[in-house]
Amino acid sequence: METKDLKQFLERVTTWPKAAQEEALHSLRVIEEDFVIDAGVARALARADAEMRRGDGVPQEEVFERSGV
Repeated sequence: METKDLKQFLERVTTWPKAAQEEALHSLRVIEEDFVIDAGVARALARADAEMRRGDGVPQEEVFERSGV
């Protein structure tokens, strides 16, 4: 899919009934949450990865114990 295809599709969405537009918006938000990592989360993941590679951080067993697993 090309960007122009997506833009054309989104333009058509504005002609849909309000309930359909709301459902489309909800679906797009869910997709964004599942597939797009915001900058803060990306930094936290990079920091956690660096800690793990250095051997820093909390041992897995302790994480499980803290969370009751």
